[in-house]
This record gives sequence, C-alpha cells and structure tokens, in this order.
Amino acid sequence: MASLEIKNIKNSGLFALFLCIVLLSSTAFLQYYSDILKRNSMQLPTTIIPARAIRAIDLGLHSAAASLAWINTIQNLVNYGEKLPLAFKNLNDTDPKFSFPYAFGTLVLPAFGFTDEALEIGKDGIRRADSDWRIPYYLATTYHIYLKDRENASLYFNLAANTPNVLEQVKIIAARYGTSADHRSETKAIWQSIYETSKDEVIKENAMKSIVQIEIMELLEKAVAIYKQKYGLYPASLDELVTKKIIKSIPENPLGVTLSLDENGKIIIE
Repeated sequence: MASLEIKNIKNSGLFALFLCIVLLSSTAFLQYYSDILKRNSMQLPTTIIPARAIRAIDLGLHSAAASLAWINTIQNLVNYGEKLPLAFKNLNDTDPKFSFPYAFGTLVLPAFGFTDEALEIGKDGIRRADSDWRIPYYLATTYHIYLKDRENASLYFNLAANTPNVLEQVKIIAARYGTSADHRSETKAIWQSIYETSKDEVIKENAMKSIVQIEIMELLEKAVAIYKQKYGLYPASLDELVTKKIIKSIPENPLGVTLSLDENGKIIIE
C-alpha cells in the first residue's frame, strides 16, 4: 500500500512537471509569435497570418493567440488598406468567441469605407461570439449613422438593450430612439453614450471627435442664422461667415471631413 502511494505521488509529480513544461512551452511560443507579429508590423504590416495556421500551432490556446493578433491588428489599423476587413475576419476566426473585435470592427470599419463589411462582422458576432451588448449596439449605431436606416437601427438597439449585463445608458438610448426627427441630435446622444460606456481609447477618441464635429456643425449653423438675420439671405459659402466677420475662422474639423452649406442654411458633410 505504501509503495502504491509513493508511486501515485511520483506519478502526480511527473504530471505536474509535464504540465509546467507544457505551460512554459506555450508561453515561449506565444512570445515568439508576438515577436513575429511585431516584426511583421514593422516590415510587412499588411501581412495576415491565416486563422487556420494560427490555430494549428497555438497548442489550443486560441484565446491567447487571438489576443496577440488583436494587439497587432490595432497597432496596424491604418496600414492594412483594402485588407482591413479581412484582418478582422481572420482575427474573429482565430477565436470566434472573442467578442470585442466584432464590436470594434462594426463601429470603426465604416470610417475606413467598409460599411457593408462592418455590418457583416456585427451580425457574425451576434451569432458566434460570447454575449456582448456592444456588438448589437455598435451595429445599430452603424445603421443609424452611415445608412440612416432607422428600422434596422431600432432593431439592434432593442437587441442591445435586452442583452445581459447591458448598461443603463444603452437602455435609455434604445428607449428614446426614434422619438426625435432630428438625426443629428440622436447621433450626438449615441456618440456621447459610446464615449461614456467604452473603455477602449480608440473608440473613446473617435466618439469624442464625432461629438466635437457635431458641435462645430451646430456652431456654424448658429453663425449662418446670424448672417441671414443681418443680410437677409444665406451666405454663398462658409467662408463668407469669416469675411463678413460673423466668426473669426472656420473651426478645424477633427475627423478631417469637408463641411459645406446647403440651400436651406444647414451644414452638411460632403
């Protein structure tokens, strides 16, 4: 009996040693993989390692590998060009349960000109990822801002509001959505909620810039109203607000878009 216990102890010790070796090997692999990603980001930032290849060599640590791939994707966000949607799809295929890349891609990709791809990523995330209110919420935001599709925006705002662990600000936006005919004021409220609820610096910065842009548009429209009251007609261009000394200068747009004036005195994005 004693010899059996000693044998069991030895076996347990050997198993623990084996487990430690596996964990250390996994750590070494992940560090090596991270270094590869860093080198690629400096030399070939658009190179995308296929998800199938990553999963084949990550020792089953799909979540850890996806986290490293996520860091690489964020670091090279502006460098992927036309491959940016593929980078997100590949990342999501590495660990389909990792929810945040779905949410992030759904909200950020439209600014790079990939609205359709963003919608596809969002819907894919709802089907595959762990439950996360941000995915339907950002999907609704994309429908609202870029497509002005109130029907689908309302659908996904409501889905977000009924997702477990959703924040109160999201429920408020969902409940109020569609009660105002002013698209811009609704957009501002949505961006404010995103800024207040997100912990991601890229998303927070983008939300703040969007809020500032809307405030610039509001400021310019007030200046246009003053101009009309003074001269009896709308200015031919925004530059006239400066030449007629209504405002000192046209504020710099934080998103780099061009603003212009329509025939009704409203500020629009070209």
